[in-house]
Amino acid sequence: MGCCRCSCGGRCFFVCASLVLTLAFIACGISFFGPFWLNNVDKALDGGEMYMTRTDPTTLLTTSLVAQQPSRGLWAQCGKTCTWFWENGYELQKEKFTPLKWHLATEVLYFIACAVILGAEIFARVQMCFRKEYTSVYIVLAILLFASVALQTAAIATFGGGASRDGRYNAISDPKTIGEYLRKEITGGDTTMDQVYLGWCFWMAVVGDILTLIASVFFLLASFCAEGCRCCDRK
Repeated sequence: MGCCRCSCGGRCFFVCASLVLTLAFIACGISFFGPFWLNNVDKALDGGEMYMTRTDPTTLLTTSLVAQQPSRGLWAQCGKTCTWFWENGYELQKEKFTPLKWHLATEVLYFIACAVILGAEIFARVQMCFRKEYTSVYIVLAILLFASVALQTAAIATFGGGASRDGRYNAISDPKTIGEYLRKEITGGDTTMDQVYLGWCFWMAVVGDILTLIASVFFLLASFCAEGCRCCDRK
C-alpha cells in the first residue's frame, strides 16, 4: 500500500512538473521573441543617432531607426513596424546590439537557457509515453532545468543591470501603475515617462525563470518518490 501511495505521489509530482514546465516554456518563449525588454529607447542618449535611418511612409520624414521604433527586445526593435536583427545584412545586430556588451551577453545566455527548456519540454513529453517511472529521467530533467534557471537568472541580471547602469540608457524599473504605462507622470514626482524603462517582456522573463525553478523542484520530488518506490520493491 505504501509503495502504491509513493508511486501515485511520484506521478502527481511529474504531472505538476510537466504543467509548470509548459507554462515556463510559454513565458520564456514570449519574452524571447517579444520586442519589449526596453521601452522608450528613443529617449536614450544614443536614440537620435542617424547612421541607421528609415523614411516614415506616412510623413516621408527620414529619422533614425530608434526614433521610429522605440521598443526593443533581444532580437528586434519595434514601433509601427518592426526591424529584426537579421534584416539589411544584420544591420541592427551589428550597429546596436553587439556594441552593447550587456545586450549581446543577454542574447547568448537567454538563447542557451531557452534551448535547454525546449529540450526538457520535449524530453518530458517523451517520458509520458513510458508506463514505468525512471528515476534517472526525473533527475536529468531537474538538473537541466536548474541549469536553465541559472542561465535565465544571469541573463535577466545582465540585462537589467546593464540597462540601468549604462549611462546612455539609465533605465528605471517598470512603471508601477497603468497610468504610467500611458506615459503619465510618475506617481509622487515630477518626472515624466520620457525615460527609458524595462518593459513587460523583461518581467515576463522573470516569471519564466520562477516557473522553471518550480518545475525543477517538482521533478526533483518526483525522482525522490520514484527512488522510494524502487527501494520498496526490493524489499
